[in-house]
This record gives sequence, C-alpha cells and structure tokens, in this order.
Amino acid sequence: MNMTYQAETIEALQVEHQEALARAQQEMMQRVSDAQVSGDTSQIQTASIRFQEVTTDLASAYNLRMEEIHALNEANLNNDEVAVNVVYGNKRSDIDLDMLVYDGDRDYVLEFDDDQHVQKVLNLIKANNPVFKSRRHLLKSSLRLTPTLAPVLHEIGQHCIEILKLKATIEFFVYQSDQFNASCYPPDDDKLYIILSSGILERFEKEELAFVIGHEIGHVLFEHFKYPVKYILDEGRNDLAPIHAMKLYAWNRNAEISADRAGLLCCQDFEAAGRTFFKLSSGVTTDSLAFQLNEYIQQFVDLEKVLNDSDHDPSDWYTTHPFSPLRIKALELFNKSETYKLFKPEVVGEITEEEMEAEIKRIMSLMEPEDLENASEHSVKIQRFMFLGGYMISKADGTVDDSEIHALSSIVISEVFAECMLTIKSLSDEEIIVELQELAKDLDVALPVMQKLNVLRDLSIISYADGEIDDSEVGVLYNLARILYINTEFIDRILSDAQKVD
Repeated sequence: MNMTYQAETIEALQVEHQEALARAQQEMMQRVSDAQVSGDTSQIQTASIRFQEVTTDLASAYNLRMEEIHALNEANLNNDEVAVNVVYGNKRSDIDLDMLVYDGDRDYVLEFDDDQHVQKVLNLIKANNPVFKSRRHLLKSSLRLTPTLAPVLHEIGQHCIEILKLKATIEFFVYQSDQFNASCYPPDDDKLYIILSSGILERFEKEELAFVIGHEIGHVLFEHFKYPVKYILDEGRNDLAPIHAMKLYAWNRNAEISADRAGLLCCQDFEAAGRTFFKLSSGVTTDSLAFQLNEYIQQFVDLEKVLNDSDHDPSDWYTTHPFSPLRIKALELFNKSETYKLFKPEVVGEITEEEMEAEIKRIMSLMEPEDLENASEHSVKIQRFMFLGGYMISKADGTVDDSEIHALSSIVISEVFAECMLTIKSLSDEEIIVELQELAKDLDVALPVMQKLNVLRDLSIISYADGEIDDSEVGVLYNLARILYINTEFIDRILSDAQKVD
C-alpha cells in the first residue's frame, strides 16, 4: 500500500486519507473472513497487527503531508498582499456574513462542501425529489399575513431587513398552534418565507419577535437549508457511515449559534433575547414569574455540575438543537465580544473574537461525541461498550453484514476495532450482554451523566443511519440505557428528533 500522499489541499488530503484507511480496512476484513473460513485463528491476530501497522504508517504519512501543505500555504500567503476567506459572500445580504458566522458552523460547511460522499447524496436528493414550491405550499396550508392584517409584524420585518441589509422582501405566514414555533422555508431569489405559530405570534413581545424573526432570517443568510440533515441521512443510508450522521447533527447544532447572532442583531437587546429563550424553554409568558436575566444565566453557569447530578435528567434539553443554557451562554459571549462591536459600535467589546470562539467551542463540546483519540482507560472502555452495543443493535434483525461492520469501525479507533474483531465471533449473545453489563457498572461510576448521554446518542445514530428504525433495535437501545441508569425516554427523544424535518 502506498504510504505517501499526493494531495495539494487539506480537503483533498482528508479524502485521500479516508480512502486509504478504507482500503486498509477492506483488506483486513478480507483476511479476517479468510481466516474464519479456514479456521486458522492465528491469521486473525496477524490481520489485526497488520491493520494497526498500516493505519499507524498512514497516520504518519498524513501528518507529514499536512505539514508540507501548511508550509506551502504559508509561503503562498506571505507572497500575497491580501488573503481573504470568503465563504458566504453578499448574495443575500450586504453585511459581513463571514465575520458574523460561528466558526463551528462554517468549518462543518467547508468540510461537507468537499466531502464526496455528502455531495453524492445531495445530487441524489436533487435528482429524486421534485422542486419544493415554498409559496405554493404555504398559501395552501397557512394564512398569509399582509401588512394590513399584521402591521406590527411587518414593521419588525422591515426593521430586520434594514439591520441585516437584506436583498429580498419577507412574506409572513401563520398557522394554528399553541406551541411556540417559527421556521423558514427555502427562499426564492427575491423573497423570504417566515412561518410562525399562532401561539408565538400572540404571546411574544415585539422585541422577542424581532429576535425570533432575525434568527430565522439568519438560517437563510447562512444557507442552512443547503444541507437538509434528515433528507441527507434518508437518501444516504447506503452511502454514509454513522460518523457522517454525527457530524451532520453536530453542524445542525452549531448552525443555531450563527442564527442566534442574526437574531440579536435584529432585536438589538440581549435581555430581550434572554426573555425569548426563557419563554421558549419554560412556556411561561405571563407575569406569574418575574424574569431576571442575570438569574436566568446564573442558573446555568455551572453546566457540568447540573448535568452531572445523578438525580437530574437533562434529556429534555438534549436534541439536535443546542439546549437553551448553551445557546444563551454562547450569545452572552457574542454580546460582549469585539466581533459584535463591529456590527454595533456602541457596545464595549470586552473579549476578542478568538476568546469568544474558543469558549463557545468548549461549551458546544458538551454535546459532542467523546474524543476518540483519547487513550485513557475510560475511553477504551467507552469505545468497547460502543462497539459491543453497536454490534448488538446491528444484530437485532438477525444478521450483521459487512456494511454494519464498516459502520462500527467509524465510531472507534482502529486499535479498539481490531481488538473487538478478534474476539466478537467467539462470544455468544449472553457473553456480550454480561460484558456490556460489567462495562456499564464501571462507566456508571466513572462517567458524568452527559457523557453517558453522548454514548447513547451516538449508538442511536447507528440505529437510524440507514434511514430506518427497527423495533428490535430500539429494544436494544432501551436495554443499553437501562444498564447505564438513563431513562429510556431519552432514547425516544433522540429517535423522535431524528425523524423531524426542520
């Protein structure tokens, strides 16, 4: 196998590296299969050792080529008078979207733009689905709110157009629902479509509606509709691995942070934004509670302590959207940043953009998968638990095929995967269940609640990465939740959320 890389960009290098790893894994799987047929178990060990050696050499070659590309880029940068990374441009707005966007949102978009598998699925979606006519559907399913019917709403809309320097008009629609919901549909070139529930329209104040509307406009400005997560996972069930689902949902959460920034620009009032989150999370819109922004933020300052409390179940916060405490904290950081000062000069700008982005990244990591490169004792146990749990989920329908083994390889490091492959065929279901129970005992003591939720969420992703959720797979997930002492309602929430269309 060629242990050198020829790619000239980071994105191309990542693709070349993944293809090399896939070939190495395919070679190992073939050797394991041959050894099982021949009964020569010593060859399984040989195949595992060979796989580890190859992946180690590939990692070294990858890092070497990465350094070479960085050196070339730095040389090119020094030779250029101006180097500007423009991702969003000014197609929809004349404000600096590249400055406004949350780094975590933009970085995933750049990765997806260069991911051949994701792009293949997007092309399939375009080919297999008719063009969605937003306005036609809305006129049939909801009430259009003209300036005569809703003058205040249109006043808010015009304010947002001016603040965000939109190059389009806004058409509002409302539908009957007591729930607090808002959404945007894929826009036309000259028109945005924003849909509000009757509940949010009736019970939110003007400034709060400005935040909500600005947030929805933000989704359009950053073209978040470009990557419809559920449709990608449905259409890509034969092309995408669970790691793609993990990244798509992580991006989905990061995209909300960017949209919240647009919402703050529109309402121009961080306290109003705080009240909006408060109402959305509590459902309380009357004077029965005296809202105090500082107390609301203080309630979630020590997120780790709250989420690690064994008597507290935070699963009601755990969705494809960041839960409210993280969003309000991220927005508070943006509100006092030098970045916000660029858009609103009268603010102080207490922290730099780098400080803001680094802290938001740390906060958002609470909802990210575990660090797969961490070789600690607990990490190895987590990954073995995930492999065995994922294996039982895959086996729930009676068979485990090569594609499912490939899916398992995408969630654990190569060393753990190879070790698990050496032993899995010799274990009965009963023995696997006993080992899972023993691992769960150790992890329950060692891990905080949030990390256990991360493990279950990632295993849940495996169950619906193929676009379907089988009852037998759900049963296995329930059992895995129980042995980690997590309420099975959390599994219901994750699976239900996975099937929603934003």
